[in-house]
Amino acid sequence: MVAFSQDSQHRITIEYDNQQKLIILNNQVYSIGRHSSNTIVIHHPTISRYHCTILPVKYKENRGKKVFWIIDGDLKGNRSANGLYINGNKCLSHELKCGDSIGIGGQKVLLSYDLINPNRDDDEEEETQPLITNTFVKDDVLKIEERDTLIQDTYSESTPTKFRKERLYLIKEILRLIHSEKDKLAYGIIEIDLKGIIIKTNNFFEQYFANLLVNPEDNPFLTNLVEEVNKKQEQIFIREVTYDSHRYTQSAYLSDDDIIISHIFEFTHHNQVEKALQESEEKYRAVVRQISEGIVLVDPITKEILEANSAYCDLTGYRGEDILSLKIYDLMAVDKEIIDSIIDKIHHYRLDLVQESLHRCQDGSLLPVEVNISMIFYSAKEVICYAVRDITERKISEEMLRYQASHDLLTKLGNRNFFNEQLYKAIANASTYEQKIAILFIDLDRFKNINDTLGHHIGDQFLQSVAKRLEKSLRNVDFIARWGGDEFTILLSNIKTSDEVAKVAQRILDSVKKPIQILEFQLYASLSIGIAIYPQDGDNPDTLLKNADVALYRTKELGGNSYQYYQPFMNQQHTELLQMESYLYDALTNKEFELYYQPQIDITKQKIVGMEALIRWNHPLLGRVAPNNFIPIAEETGLIAPIGEWVIEESCRQNSIWHDLGYGDLKVAVNISARQFQHKNLVYTIANILTKNGLSPQFLEVEITESSIIQNPDLAKKILTQLDELGIVVAMDDFGTGYSSLGYLKKFPFSKIKIDQSFVRELKNKQEDLAIISAVVILGRGMNLQVVAEGIENAQQLKLLRDLNCTTMQGYYFGKPMNAKEATCFLGEGLRGNKN
Repeated sequence: MVAFSQDSQHRITIEYDNQQKLIILNNQVYSIGRHSSNTIVIHHPTISRYHCTILPVKYKENRGKKVFWIIDGDLKGNRSANGLYINGNKCLSHELKCGDSIGIGGQKVLLSYDLINPNRDDDEEEETQPLITNTFVKDDVLKIEERDTLIQDTYSESTPTKFRKERLYLIKEILRLIHSEKDKLAYGIIEIDLKGIIIKTNNFFEQYFANLLVNPEDNPFLTNLVEEVNKKQEQIFIREVTYDSHRYTQSAYLSDDDIIISHIFEFTHHNQVEKALQESEEKYRAVVRQISEGIVLVDPITKEILEANSAYCDLTGYRGEDILSLKIYDLMAVDKEIIDSIIDKIHHYRLDLVQESLHRCQDGSLLPVEVNISMIFYSAKEVICYAVRDITERKISEEMLRYQASHDLLTKLGNRNFFNEQLYKAIANASTYEQKIAILFIDLDRFKNINDTLGHHIGDQFLQSVAKRLEKSLRNVDFIARWGGDEFTILLSNIKTSDEVAKVAQRILDSVKKPIQILEFQLYASLSIGIAIYPQDGDNPDTLLKNADVALYRTKELGGNSYQYYQPFMNQQHTELLQMESYLYDALTNKEFELYYQPQIDITKQKIVGMEALIRWNHPLLGRVAPNNFIPIAEETGLIAPIGEWVIEESCRQNSIWHDLGYGDLKVAVNISARQFQHKNLVYTIANILTKNGLSPQFLEVEITESSIIQNPDLAKKILTQLDELGIVVAMDDFGTGYSSLGYLKKFPFSKIKIDQSFVRELKNKQEDLAIISAVVILGRGMNLQVVAEGIENAQQLKLLRDLNCTTMQGYYFGKPMNAKEATCFLGEGLRGNKN
């Protein structure tokens, strides 16, 4: 088998359904299966929820080396439904080799393992011993097959050389274990560095060999010690040394810290050896009992528990006497065959294995642990040692990180990545079973206004409330995620007809109709929804999401607070809108906007009393763009704020010019959009513009619609009051089109109401039409409000309105919107033709 350094890249390539995925294996456990909690998720119906597991294995003897091992099922002992095949053979476990072909899911999904070592030529290989055997299952008969190796079975023959090596290994292990108690031992210990300089000694050495510390050059225990130990490398060096008429046995070995540790014994009788061994074992047991990690010793043949320290008993809840009646199979939540395979390899090749596993507690619960499995000598025989460390907290942290990686922390819904993962699986499932699924792309209308005016703290609480309502309106099988910002996505699985989707969409819209109370603010949510259905609107995640987004934009174009199914023609419209949005960003910089002015007339005085500023966009490629085509885009993108500020600035500048020309009573009216009105610096901005242009506030009129007020009535009252206190004229535009206009007239400081042109357009000499206009005029006079009628296009409309005592009018009959130069000429000429 080939082992590679840490610089090597261990790679798994996964292929199925004409898809290919490359995974670079790091030093961690990889679970593979259909369930989303797996490290590697494979969306294929033949794959089990938890199909197989790849484990990293470290070689203690060869630092920097690692291999990977694949097992069927998970670490809880669960097997896959249709097995694990290595190079065509069904297998429970396998140590991966370069070029291995792995089949899972009835071999519908193929994995291949290879690795790249940038620091070695392709034809170089380094031999090391395999960790475990391959356990192949054929014809329902379990059979173990040994692979070729350079090391022969140590139990097949016995030679003096091998016997001596084992005894040396035993002595070295015992000396390692008792070294921590060196100051309590009744023999000398000396530690030197590789230059032969004494670093430490124990109390016994200082007491009985004190003169050797004074004259280290006369110390016989140091003679040629460095050279002899270096020859032995990892083996222990033993020799006889005569000092002061006594014969001593000196053992020495090189520690992991490159320190030579030497033990000096005086073996006078054989029973002294037995006593030393007995004391060593007792000290080992004392250390094991007190160590914080759980220790379990297992007989490699019978698999019986020989000893378990108190730390392990505390972890698992067993009593010491009870655990000794068990086998290792009772403690580990892993298949018996896998446990046997690991123990056999560790016992046979004296390997150290570090891996994660699950151990069963006395109450039946499973405990996640990290285990270091090795072979040691205990009671003069080889045993398997499990050093167990509880990693529950680490697993909780990992689970928390996985949750955070797949969920939105504000709303607790899935995030974009999680939604894409669920959508991918849903499409694969729908394709297999010929089902339909639907995606709903949702956007909160005018949410930015809440953030801009009330702050992100209120905005976050508003999002949380909306998310809860959306989630409650769905079926148990549906999936919702926060896509980002004020956008949500919903996945509807296994739908039969489009009507099912429409019912869900309407239920969602209905769920947010009731106001949302946050602190002292009563807020309303309005949603726009775009719908795309698989497979008719796309057969892959990207296309479905794109088309649902296109349908969402179409919903917004139509006013929002509704839903639209995707239609192919929308793509062209969406492309044009995106292009227009791109142009709009440059329009201010390139000075492509222009203001037109439409006069307001007092027919009793036959006088022009005001000009309403109307924006126009002259694009070099698109030509003249109508306001209703670009204003909604400006609202959506937030560009309405700088555009609106430019309109106010330009209107005030032009009115100041007209005042200088002698039209000192002329007012200029500007429309404030809903989004612009919610801007917290609106009043401050207007005040600065008036001061900059030297225009008195009474000559500026701001027009707002009911929709600007309804989003946040409390904030609206505050802003309108501040504008009124400045002396600015506040007018309600499009009066009569809303539901609460009359209530707003009493609550807010309006000075003027403008009758919506739809009433004037339909105005005829009928009792019902006349009664409506008359009521508005009477209402205005009763509340001391000026009434302006918009949309006057002919003399009949003028006469009817004048008969109803409406004295201020605006419309094409008096003058169409005109640029500043034309408007200046119009002011100079006055009312041509005596239109009265």
